[in-house]
Amino acid sequence: MLIPEIADKYEGKCKKGLAHGKGIAEGKDKYVGRFKNGLPEGKGKYTWSTGDVYNGYWKQGKRTGKGKFSGEINGVDSMQYGIWENDLFVREIIKNPYSIIRTTSVSRYTVIRKGDGNRILFSIMQAGNQSSYSNLFLTNDSGTAYSVGAKVGFENIEFPFVTRVTYTVPSLFGGSSIEVEFEIKIIEPGYWEVTINN
Repeated sequence: MLIPEIADKYEGKCKKGLAHGKGIAEGKDKYVGRFKNGLPEGKGKYTWSTGDVYNGYWKQGKRTGKGKFSGEINGVDSMQYGIWENDLFVREIIKNPYSIIRTTSVSRYTVIRKGDGNRILFSIMQAGNQSSYSNLFLTNDSGTAYSVGAKVGFENIEFPFVTRVTYTVPSLFGGSSIEVEFEIKIIEPGYWEVTINN
């Protein structure tokens, strides 16, 4: 093992007397993952004696590629998820700020973060116009009901926030009605507006 902090004990594959392939190396620190020529190489998890952890990709014993570091940075508990080069954090990878869980009878939708805050408003449209709907039901995991004109939603919400909207609209050609369902999880805090078209 070529890194002194993990050189006390090694279990795994070797080549020419060096860790090579999958293995576990321990000393003051611990590394579980792939090795090449005695150094972390490929995917692996390194845990420092301080409790700091890096889980991601390595090249020649240095953090290189996509990875996540959890630990203390400048005296503050922090997390860095992104791209590393030569053991240095280069840039953050932004995770999608929201995810659509389910849609039923929705032709299209838009989700826009309008600014800072802690609220979400829904506009319900049909053929590009405000829709006449009935049986509107909104569920939420935090916040209080809120409306502005024809828009409905929640304020004082906590993130991540999950909400489900169900309602009934007349079909475009009349005679029948359509049951609509839209469920979204918003991860990034802010003031959000969602437009549902059917």
